[in-house]
Amino acid sequence: MRGVYDRAALIALPPALRRRYARGVYGRLPPGCRGLLITLEYPQAEKQGPPFSVPEDEVHALFDGEWDVALLERRDILAREPGFRAEGVTALSTAVYRLRRR
Repeated sequence: MRGVYDRAALIALPPALRRRYARGVYGRLPPGCRGLLITLEYPQAEKQGPPFSVPEDEVHALFDGEWDVALLERRDILAREPGFRAEGVTALSTAVYRLRRR
């Protein structure tokens, strides 16, 4: 596999399962593999997931050992997500990361 696109898998998992997922799925990918990872960031205490908030520091903690991680974009999307607003979420962003397996 030369590429991976993760738009909804990581944010679907509670924190306790993310490291196992990252090691199990991403750990099988070959050196040189490239990918895009899209996460959500919001105050986790304001909403029960899924989807769950996965902040930038956690992305680095999960991937920095075997992957080069670069934040490409962070965008405020709360105004376009009435469901999150209805649940009382006060801030919501999407973050896009470029990944490259070392």
